[in-house]
Amino acid sequence: MTSKIETLIRSSAIYSSLAATTLLALNVSPAQAFSFTTNKTGNDAKGLIELNSIQLEDGTIIDDFSVINEARIVSNDEYSGGNTGAASADIGDNVVAGPNTGMKKENLSEDELHVNLQNLNLNSIIDTEDNGNFAIDLFFDKAVDNLLVWERGMNSKLGIQAIDRNGNLIGRYLEVNSRNWQYAGYDIDTQEIGGTQKVGARGISMAELGVEDQYITGFRFISQSNFNGPDWKILGTDVTRGGEIPLETVPEPGTMAGLLAIGGLLAASRRRKNG
Repeated sequence: MTSKIETLIRSSAIYSSLAATTLLALNVSPAQAFSFTTNKTGNDAKGLIELNSIQLEDGTIIDDFSVINEARIVSNDEYSGGNTGAASADIGDNVVAGPNTGMKKENLSEDELHVNLQNLNLNSIIDTEDNGNFAIDLFFDKAVDNLLVWERGMNSKLGIQAIDRNGNLIGRYLEVNSRNWQYAGYDIDTQEIGGTQKVGARGISMAELGVEDQYITGFRFISQSNFNGPDWKILGTDVTRGGEIPLETVPEPGTMAGLLAIGGLLAASRRRKNG
């Protein structure tokens, strides 16, 4: 007759196998970055540049976007005048500030930090001082399956990792360098700078971040002092566009840890019995 402990061990083996499979799924080689064409209205480097749609390399047009509607500051260098601080809000020289256009402001609060990311004005960005350090959690209004990132200057790095609603890091950390990005086809001249700069664009899939089978609304964005101050705009593509939805949800990291812990406890029990 099979003992209770052997039954538990068999169960733990199944759970441990599931957990291991999940861990492997989260650590597969990331997919390649993708390029896209930015379709917009307006070409005045100092004025409004409104995003209409993007076109993928296979010709697919996407015009259903998700925007940032919440920010949580994990850290952001303090602003004390001049070129101090890290992340701030910046808009084109001739852009009139407003909820649909963005604003120019240093020393941002959490309620203010997402304002420049909640609209489709590509001349409404988060500006980072060259030596600035920040870690900011940003949440979209709808789950996304791709991130769309634009960076003014095409000369900086930006760190990105998915998070859950509690701010726990999930998936894998990705560091992108805009020096290698595709030119987005437009330039901007914002109030923080004294001239026109090119803007680069890059698409980031959830597979690159190791969370392709989850509904993701939150991401942590990171700049370090050697990242050369990324000046960026973030949007997402709505995961439910055209009725497309993920087939399954990968267990949360806490669940995986629990399954592995159960396996370890039952293995210890078996060792005690055999001893």
